[in-house]
Amino acid sequence: MLGLFGWWTSLVYLGAASTVTYSWWKRRQRRRYAIVFGSSCAVLVVMALAMIGWALGASVSVPVDSVGSRRVVCGSVITPVPADELKVTIVESEEPVVQSRPIPQSELERVCSDRLHARGSRAAGLALIGLFVAVRAAGHFAPPRNSSTA
Repeated sequence: MLGLFGWWTSLVYLGAASTVTYSWWKRRQRRRYAIVFGSSCAVLVVMALAMIGWALGASVSVPVDSVGSRRVVCGSVITPVPADELKVTIVESEEPVVQSRPIPQSELERVCSDRLHARGSRAAGLALIGLFVAVRAAGHFAPPRNSSTA
């Protein structure tokens, strides 16, 4: 949903998350179930890292038609298919399709670029969330500060 509003909402969420994280670290206390909560946060961080790896490494294919099995394989965010090598294929056979009305190469390039950009943006957002959860997990494992003043 963040991608619908533009870049400025990412800055607002980053600021809000930073403020909440700072406030939590400043007031943290050792609780009875700190290790359980810290372990739960660590599991979420591992899952976020796995999803980031999948988002960056998995190959993307975009449907060409609203109905039908014709697709264009765009590659992955890490290794995209070069623009001059994009071609329309049928999903089952992976063979190029002979088209009566070919789709312009610029349109295939635009569709793939948009899809790969969206995938990369989602991976970046997930990395930010994983970072904040990792900070939270570290707070659960770290011993609390003494509240004595010098």
